[in-house]
Amino acid sequence: MRSALKYVTAALLVLFVAHASADDGKRAAVPGGGLIAAAVPDALPLAARDASGGLVGFDIEVAKEIAKRLGRPLAFATPGWNAILAGDWKGKWDFSVSNITPTEERSRRLDFPSVYRFEAVIVVVRKDDKSVSMPADVSRKRVGVAQGTTFEHYLRRDLTIYAGDDVPDYLIAEPAIRLFASKGEALNALARGDGAALDAVVTSYSTAQTAIDKGLALRIVPGFLFWEPVAVAVEKGNGALARRIVEAIEAMTADGTLGALSTKWFGLDMTTPIAP
Repeated sequence: MRSALKYVTAALLVLFVAHASADDGKRAAVPGGGLIAAAVPDALPLAARDASGGLVGFDIEVAKEIAKRLGRPLAFATPGWNAILAGDWKGKWDFSVSNITPTEERSRRLDFPSVYRFEAVIVVVRKDDKSVSMPADVSRKRVGVAQGTTFEHYLRRDLTIYAGDDVPDYLIAEPAIRLFASKGEALNALARGDGAALDAVVTSYSTAQTAIDKGLALRIVPGFLFWEPVAVAVEKGNGALARRIVEAIEAMTADGTLGALSTKWFGLDMTTPIAP
């Protein structure tokens, strides 16, 4: 379980060193003061708001645990997915645990010091749709996806997570791509429809399974499209904080905390790639 996470984290550190700008001192005094974590509360088990408006979910608990191990109080900001990925945070928040895959393109704007989870990417259809038995069956159909995600890049056949990595097997040919603001919106639209607007959704296994467990009349198509690492993001130039986050994630992995949080929220340990 731990070896896969350690291997990919080591690969990310190469990217971090290659792309990181010199530490300019932003929030560099790690031992003192509070931290602000940027979150995207769009769907459990990752992150959402509870009935009282508080933030809950796996990503939220990971962020809290990181801050705890750094000995820092923590507050959350919810600036939105696009604002986080844009980089140039200007010190508004310190780090983000928001289900972000550390692609080469994103590494030009952000640093990704540590992987904390892996995610399977799958195809979802309506429960009563018997025409789809494998991912290739949604070729040339209307496929929904959250805008700006690696899922969208997969459908457009231009996905690159790490330079030099093998190109993934693109199993879906010529999809009619329908973009949504979030993964939850895409799944809800699929569940509501009768095939007039949407035939399938490409999304993460964990998000899809949670939606199904909550009663959406959907099913996961057997077979996954690809596995992607998920990493903590920091603003460029914040090398001191990045190094402390690496230490925190390594300790959380070694003592089983990370695996336990994954099992709590996903029902299985997703700190290493496994078939759903």
